[in-house]
Amino acid sequence: MTQFTKNVVSALVFAAGLALAGGASAETGQPLVPAATPTSPVLTDCSQVMLGMQNRYNGYDSWRIVNMTITDETGAVKTRRIAAAHKNQGINRRLRSIVLEPAELEGVESYVHDNFEVGMADKVWVWLPSSKSVVDVKSEDLSQRLYGSDLAVGEMLIRQARDYDCKMLGTGEFNGYPVYKIYVNPRTEAEVVRLGLRDGEVWVDTETFMPMYSSFNADAPNEQRVLETMDMRWVNGVFAPERYRVSTLKEGRVVSNSVFVTEGETFNQGLPDQFFQLEDMGAEASTFRDYRGPNFTH
Repeated sequence: MTQFTKNVVSALVFAAGLALAGGASAETGQPLVPAATPTSPVLTDCSQVMLGMQNRYNGYDSWRIVNMTITDETGAVKTRRIAAAHKNQGINRRLRSIVLEPAELEGVESYVHDNFEVGMADKVWVWLPSSKSVVDVKSEDLSQRLYGSDLAVGEMLIRQARDYDCKMLGTGEFNGYPVYKIYVNPRTEAEVVRLGLRDGEVWVDTETFMPMYSSFNADAPNEQRVLETMDMRWVNGVFAPERYRVSTLKEGRVVSNSVFVTEGETFNQGLPDQFFQLEDMGAEASTFRDYRGPNFTH
């Protein structure tokens, strides 16, 4: 697989799975929304918290525009604009996305199977308009960095509790939200390869099981990845952030960061099944590119 294809895969898989992430403002330390009040029984088993994150309600389908701003280690800035959607099929998820900008990547598409059933591997396909062909992406390519950004591709596929050992670190409050603090560690090297990340700490909202903050040791030496969510809000019954920031630290110093901003995010709208068929990728009759969710106003 060429480096160009790997870069394309990275960007598309992330955009398709954007309903994940974690955090609040590390820069100001100020609450982004009013403080939450715990009402749920407090869990004491980290495995239950992991299951809560795994099964967190993300809606039965979703659509959004994602605007990406990536600042690399040299200070150079690049942007991407992508339309992304998902739909549940039983306990599994199907994800689809298409690049809208920049012009050199316009029309590139991805289709993803994020499988929860035991024995079913995740699958990723990419449509390349230049060759009018579909590329079947190997699982090891999911560890690639996200299109020059600060995120591993596979991290946008939902972590499954059965793949991790964990330890309960306690409870607390983070930027106004009551949180569980847990330590997690992949059980297999295959999971490390899938994510490009090793062990780390996750702070999880006690009410919705939304990861509010996470910090992981990367597979690269002396490197950490920090995920933060910003501008939390409820959309169509789903608790989701409007913005994400992902930062890379080396020896405790931030060296690069990527910000992802959503537009028109909509959940539970009844997306057509055809959007989530492999045959629809690159098809002239496909309406996926021109679709806009009911919350999109531009």
